[in-house]
Amino acid sequence: MTTDPEANRRRTLSRREMLKVASLGTTALVLAACGAQAPATSDPATEVTANAGASEAPPVAEEEPAVAEGEPEPEPTVGINEMGQGSQRLTFWHGLGGADGATMVQMLQQYASDNPEIALRSETYDWTVFYQKLPTATAAGTPPDMAVQHEFSILQFADQGILQDADAIFYQPGLIPKEDFNPNIIETVTYEGKTMGVPFDNHGWGLFVNKQVIEEAGLDPANLPKNGIEFLEWAQKVTVDEAGKHPNETGFDPDRIKVFAIHPSWVRFTMPSTLWQFGGGVLTDDGTTSILASEQSIAAAQYWHDLMYTYHVAPPAIPGQQGAYDYFKGNGLALMWDGSWSLNFFRDNPDVEKVTRNDLLNSLAPDGKQAAKVGSHMLVVPVGVEDPGLAAAKDLITWLSDNGETWAQSGQLPARLSVQNSPAVQEIWTAPAFVKEFTEIGKTEVPHKSINEIVTIYEAAWGAAMANTTPVEQSLQEASAAIQAVIDRG
Repeated sequence: MTTDPEANRRRTLSRREMLKVASLGTTALVLAACGAQAPATSDPATEVTANAGASEAPPVAEEEPAVAEGEPEPEPTVGINEMGQGSQRLTFWHGLGGADGATMVQMLQQYASDNPEIALRSETYDWTVFYQKLPTATAAGTPPDMAVQHEFSILQFADQGILQDADAIFYQPGLIPKEDFNPNIIETVTYEGKTMGVPFDNHGWGLFVNKQVIEEAGLDPANLPKNGIEFLEWAQKVTVDEAGKHPNETGFDPDRIKVFAIHPSWVRFTMPSTLWQFGGGVLTDDGTTSILASEQSIAAAQYWHDLMYTYHVAPPAIPGQQGAYDYFKGNGLALMWDGSWSLNFFRDNPDVEKVTRNDLLNSLAPDGKQAAKVGSHMLVVPVGVEDPGLAAAKDLITWLSDNGETWAQSGQLPARLSVQNSPAVQEIWTAPAFVKEFTEIGKTEVPHKSINEIVTIYEAAWGAAMANTTPVEQSLQEASAAIQAVIDRG
């Protein structure tokens, strides 16, 4: 593959620049955890939040007070929902907002109605705030009774002594069947032989196919490219500028493209999925070595860079670029890589849903290897929670796990395998493909006790490469060295 000549200018990617790029990113380069995309913004200062998406915003927020000059900053805005009037208080922290949060509130209201002895307080935080607040509160002896966090952060929190052993609380007493979860997820959240949380859902990266756009290009939406080599030829037939020219035709205008073949979407899922397809990754499976600068990883990143700047079949990852949803609903995108939570986007855009089908994530690798990132929201109990709060948290977590069919309406798939295959879940049009994908090609990110720091480094490096501010190989080599330093620090 070739690169844009301008990208060959060399400069050092400093730590400060890494963090700066992390806030500008590849259209959706965010430090928050999973969520559907919101329309992109032209303001780089707000792009991180905008692309984290509606599913991460608190459903109900307290008004944030104005701050006079010289006064300290107020506490972060938090969404508060109070349910029930019972004498037993139960406090629940999480970052589930938007459609996710609305479904969660409905479930909690039902639980509170069925359990009148409970007074339930649900607090919804921005995920970045949540991951700072939970360890601090636990260390101070004031944790919530229960919380939701992501599978990739479990090892870090377990190593810090923040979480209670879920084996002892849920699995060994037989409250929740451990064998009813994806073994890959269970392995990811097991620390020193102890499983540290209860998977609530599976969510991950899949493929949405705009049948109308592909048919208008004279192609068959049911017969997609099988590998990255075929994709390049196919993508140039789909991509067209406003004058009707394709990228491989004389007179094509890359600044006035009407339809793109694919979009880089959210780095948090696009990057690892592509790395694995090419045989690369961020860490070795044992978490001891960075492989971000491996030949395979560099080839994966270069492929995406070339899609943007050499072949012009994907929009360049520059601040202010439209998000995948914007292109897709305007029939300006053939294939959209996005999450299982996108169900809510299609509910809001029924005309788009009519021309869309979903499938397993297509391969961009030369050999056609398929891989897709899968994650999970985990139900956890912090250290320091004792009865009667522990008993209340235990009961609600068990109830939430047992009611996964309701949670499926949020767009997330319930984590219980038996529930994923239930008729109520399988009739959701996006569910069958995602259930199959998570089982057949799904892969969780390699856990590490310093995963948040590692993610910050690699997302910034990917963002710098895709934004064309640092050559691909240089960016990944510098990031790999920084990640290895984090690993070696112990």
